[in-house]
Amino acid sequence: MRSTHGKADHQQKLRYATKMVQETQQQDKTTSAYKVMPGNQNAQQKPTGATPWRHMTKRQRKNRRRVNRLTELWPDLFSREAPKPLKVGIFDDLMQDLAVRGLAFGPGALRATLASYAQSPRYYRALVAGGARYDLKGQPCGEVTPQEQQDAETRLMALNEKRKRQRRAAKEKTGA
Repeated sequence: MRSTHGKADHQQKLRYATKMVQETQQQDKTTSAYKVMPGNQNAQQKPTGATPWRHMTKRQRKNRRRVNRLTELWPDLFSREAPKPLKVGIFDDLMQDLAVRGLAFGPGALRATLASYAQSPRYYRALVAGGARYDLKGQPCGEVTPQEQQDAETRLMALNEKRKRQRRAAKEKTGA
């Protein structure tokens, strides 16, 4: 005789999987604000280049959620679409602000999130462009040095090369 408990677990897992697929499909259809032209509602809109959640590793999904939380807490400073160079020593400022606000965000999680944010190609491009660095309130606070620009350009090129190698390896693996 089969247990009904196993059947209930299976149905619950099935509902959860269906919900996740629907959420992913919704995320795939979103468009960024700068691609939508006012007064042109009938135009075909392209989806954003965001990586769908289902193609990300568990760590990538966790970091994405944490970066999204940073953009909610400090919208003047953090943006995934158009990152600004961060002030040197921003970690300490963020920890103090979190303590003042009484928010739970551990130092290890914050450090990992900042690393994820600051190692993105868009952030590297912002550093290569130079200009001001920004504090918690989004105010200019220091400048990006020429050495930092050069380092960011080197890292960006290395990241692009790594991605090209991964794409080639994936093509060879699939035989395309």
